[in-house]
Amino acid sequence: MEEENKSEKISIEPIETLVKDKTNKKLLKYNKEKKNKPSWWIRSKRKKLIAGLKEELQIIGIKNAWMHNSFISAEERKAKNIIIYIQINPLQKQDLIVENIEANLDKIFKRKKITLIEISTLSPSIKEFVFKDLSSIF
Repeated sequence: MEEENKSEKISIEPIETLVKDKTNKKLLKYNKEKKNKPSWWIRSKRKKLIAGLKEELQIIGIKNAWMHNSFISAEERKAKNIIIYIQINPLQKQDLIVENIEANLDKIFKRKKITLIEISTLSPSIKEFVFKDLSSIF
């Protein structure tokens, strides 16, 4: 009687073969996670904006610059507030003031608010957290 009360394990092997089977397109379609990729128009505009920012920062004399991955990949659709993490050359540190650079970039790139953050001003714990989501632009 005890054996009758025990429930038998149901084999899920037939279900697994349906999911793994490449011919079952409907199941494959619903099992994949869709990534909402921005349109080519938004991505091409973002590439032009990043190229322009990169060029201006190099002219000014910035050593390295990083941006958030969501900004670079255009997941963040409207780019009104742009945050750029920069590293200023130690030799030019006295000549370059971050506020002046921001003002110049705001004049060049109208309708965009560009915020520059110098990485030497970040504490090590914050720097480690922030750099997980950043990509270098040069």
